[in-house]
Amino acid sequence: MADQLLHIISFIVHARPEALKQTAEWITQHSVGEVMGEDAAGKLVVVAEHTDEQQLLALMDHVREQPGVIDAAFVYHEVVDALSADEPHVQEGEQ
Repeated sequence: MADQLLHIISFIVHARPEALKQTAEWITQHSVGEVMGEDAAGKLVVVAEHTDEQQLLALMDHVREQPGVIDAAFVYHEVVDALSADEPHVQEGEQ
């Protein structure tokens, strides 16, 4: 069996301020995503991971369809070996 890859993405959700709480709750309840930060003006920072990249793209599409959501913008994508995803990661130049 080949090693399985884990896709990790982050994206920004722009929602109407009055829909922010509802949108954050929907993301938490219906996805593999986690709201990592929010701004009362209507922005959410979301991080999600899945072994199927298409599931993550579908998540962003579903978020865009939520009432009060203006858009969702992709920010970051990383692919790691799922078996070693929880191990500490050291970037070049760090010691």
